[in-house]
Amino acid sequence: MKQFIYILFLFVTYSCSIFKPTYKVMKNSAAETYAKTITAEELKTHLEIIASDEYEGRETGKKGQKMTADYLRKEFDKYGLKPGNKGSNFQYFTLNEIQKPQANFLFHNKDFVYAKDFYFFQNYAKFEAFQVLAENLVPVEYGIIEGDRNDYKSKNVKDKIVVIKLESPEDFSAWDWRKKVKLAEKMGAKQVVFSSENFELSLKKLHHFLTKSSMTLATDKSKSKEDFIPFFFFSDDFLSEIYRVEKQDEDFIVRYPMYETLEFIYQKAGGPIESSNVLGLIEGSDPILKDELIIFTAHYDHLGIQDGEIYNGADDDGTGTVALLEIAQAFQKAKEEGNGPKRSVLIMPVSGEEKGLLGSRYYSENPVFPLENTVANLNIDMIGRLDENHTKEDYVYVIGADKISQELHEVNEATNKKYTKLELDYTFNDENDPNRFYYRSDHYNFAKNGIPAIFYFSGVHEDYHQPTDEVDKIIFSKVETITQLVFYTAWELANKPTRLEINK
Repeated sequence: MKQFIYILFLFVTYSCSIFKPTYKVMKNSAAETYAKTITAEELKTHLEIIASDEYEGRETGKKGQKMTADYLRKEFDKYGLKPGNKGSNFQYFTLNEIQKPQANFLFHNKDFVYAKDFYFFQNYAKFEAFQVLAENLVPVEYGIIEGDRNDYKSKNVKDKIVVIKLESPEDFSAWDWRKKVKLAEKMGAKQVVFSSENFELSLKKLHHFLTKSSMTLATDKSKSKEDFIPFFFFSDDFLSEIYRVEKQDEDFIVRYPMYETLEFIYQKAGGPIESSNVLGLIEGSDPILKDELIIFTAHYDHLGIQDGEIYNGADDDGTGTVALLEIAQAFQKAKEEGNGPKRSVLIMPVSGEEKGLLGSRYYSENPVFPLENTVANLNIDMIGRLDENHTKEDYVYVIGADKISQELHEVNEATNKKYTKLELDYTFNDENDPNRFYYRSDHYNFAKNGIPAIFYFSGVHEDYHQPTDEVDKIIFSKVETITQLVFYTAWELANKPTRLEINK
């Protein structure tokens, strides 16, 4: 028995030497006091303003976005925040607008129309008029090479057009279109055609992206976001008619060769568009630590007006925007009462998210404060609704917290356990998440620069990117609790003696 106890003692001792204890958060009465200033009532008051029809859907570069920027500036000034950009609350940046492409596919005097019969993502690759010779089409089923699976086996695709099924088998869910296009290029293909059984559903979800103008930073000299070979998305029926192919034994068989021309025409808008991030600063109280800072982000832009309907974006991302206002007010009140954060806090609503994370990207490439002094980024995007996976409001998706700093994950876990007691759902933190949410909000532009970041999110819902995303559907008690969690986590980060430990 004594020997067993001794062995157990050694095991426990050894285990403790290997496994780092969970981060501990001591309850702080001051933090609780200021967290309580974040209320559902004030969140609602702000949201009813910026998500009203008067703000015209807050489209990037348009009247409503600029009205929102001015509203945020006035609120920062009312609270007493310092302008965060050399005496100004604004970080301006210029965008180049690219209108939706005029494109069609002419076949036997019939026009097949972009965003109806087929689609492509104009910002990811260069598209030009070209001719298609059917014999250059090579079917490669799912376009996957992994483990025992090789869809390219015994197939010569050099300078060919590969035909790939967009949907992937269950065991290969990580293979999205990006990964398939990159592999096709590596194998020598010059173009990719995706066939999709769910074409109509995908088209519906993407319609506003395909039919609205896109934007790029004026400072961006590259031809695209990513350097892809041309790729297109077709329905199975369209593919069969256009390319004269048929399905046989889960593969595509070309019936006969023919020439056809697919002509793309691009039109640029009449001039550059100006937008801005809004910066409010709460300077740290510690003479040494104040040079370090915590940055809060949420995008305040949305989709504007489409086909005469206003897309007010109450949840996307009105909820995140008003959360930043409440966090700003709480930290500033703490500072005024002698309990301010040791590190500085930068509240930065960003624009251009709906156009490709452009505002946060501009900041990361032109930082007002050195990136090396940025301890963490806490990003809030859509926290006001329930998604199909939840029936109760007491949850939040946490994405990215552990990817650069495991300690950040532990801090967030500990503050939630101590104060807010939400269900922290890590479903979308999975590296194989097919939704790729980690790459789809503004925190990513900080994370890719090595800055620890958390993305707080409640999931998508039936009103996502629809004109029905309105204030009356927001669960403000939910927004209040999540905002308080973000505040508590930031309070801990801003006041802890040491910076976050970075993963090795």
